[in-house]
Amino acid sequence: MIPAEPRAKLSVSISNGMTVEFPLGIHEVRIGRGREADLMLLAPSVSRLHARIFRVGNQYFLADKSRNGTFVDGKKVTQILLEGGMAFRIGPYQIHFQQEGGSPTAEPPTVAPGTAPEPVPAHRVRARPGAAPSSPLGFVGKSPHIQRILGEIERVGVSDLPVLIEGETGSGKELVSRGIHRVSDRRNRPFVVVNCGAISPDLIESELFGHEKGSFTGATSQRKGAFEVAHGGTIFLDEIGELPLPLQPKLLRSLEQKEIKRVGGNETILVDVRVIAATNRNLREEIARKGFRDDLYYRISTVTLSVPPLRERREDILTLAGHFLREIAEKTGRPVPGISPAAADFLSSFDWPGNVRELRNAIQRAVVMGGEERLESGDFSFLLSSSPPPPPDTDTGVFSRWEQAEKNNILSELSRQNWNKTRAAKELGIAKSTLFEKLRKYRIRTPGSDR
Repeated sequence: MIPAEPRAKLSVSISNGMTVEFPLGIHEVRIGRGREADLMLLAPSVSRLHARIFRVGNQYFLADKSRNGTFVDGKKVTQILLEGGMAFRIGPYQIHFQQEGGSPTAEPPTVAPGTAPEPVPAHRVRARPGAAPSSPLGFVGKSPHIQRILGEIERVGVSDLPVLIEGETGSGKELVSRGIHRVSDRRNRPFVVVNCGAISPDLIESELFGHEKGSFTGATSQRKGAFEVAHGGTIFLDEIGELPLPLQPKLLRSLEQKEIKRVGGNETILVDVRVIAATNRNLREEIARKGFRDDLYYRISTVTLSVPPLRERREDILTLAGHFLREIAEKTGRPVPGISPAAADFLSSFDWPGNVRELRNAIQRAVVMGGEERLESGDFSFLLSSSPPPPPDTDTGVFSRWEQAEKNNILSELSRQNWNKTRAAKELGIAKSTLFEKLRKYRIRTPGSDR
């Protein structure tokens, strides 16, 4: 039986807004352009059956079966042992091989199973490669909120119902979606991520449903969309609140009828896909403003999960900080500083408007700029200088707590990026047009000219 959490997976970016992940188990995985391929890559330079990945013991091998070749570090390979973090190229696609827990070897473990030490408090961390404790489904922390989320993932995962995940930017909505996929019966099929806010409104229909050759300028060949690529698996529609209103009825029809039509095509294509969506918007308010269809909302929100912001689970902050320190150690191969008690107090009391993403970035910056022995509270002073408290606001009674937190998050990120809206939108994980909408909504006046 294949475990719910795969030991290894392939990850490939199909376009700017779509990423495909394919789990690897005991069965051979075929990569190519043909329908018989498990991982389909549609490009003229990709053969019908281009390559295969097979497992021997606990090791995975890549074997080329093509005319145009498979490349690792620019060199054509016939067969090669895959190691964690390795990338290989097939046609125009760069495919990443990821293996959880590092690359397996035939050597005996240095620590007997079941005797791994308990993680120490964050202020005493001396991270070393391999020292990170395992975390269920990728979640780090033991707060009641995390336990609740894990329980909800377990219950929701065994069903096949659509799920809507709500939460602030950087709170971990995509991690929840991956957890649902991992515990579901679809875990051995593709997991396709589509960022609706990162795709041009003119192209998003093609990204979701595909297109036929010649259907529009630049459509030089037939292309399958995210729903076809995800057939049998799960599609994660991130930032679904950014979906253009004219496209929403087509998405609703595909969900209800379980079928799609490519742009410019007449063929009806049946698709078996589980849909998980996420938003940092309040979709009920979007419905009231006629910015989101109520029938689509009811279709995607059969089950709704809420991811709490980091400030509501402060007991997880130091555990996360220690986890990020161990991540840095694994990547650099050297010890990293610990965290002093004063720094630990500061991290625990900070509100983290950017949530887990902001905490990770802060730890990384402090390690680079801070002392070698341990991180002090002063190493995080940039958080105070770049995140001033919001100015007095006479509208606090108008906005909900959710909206006020979102407004503070936007103000903090704008200040951190010196009011560069392009960079701020990227860090916030939203489209620039959405950022401008929120600036108008919250009546945030920016100094200088728009950038």
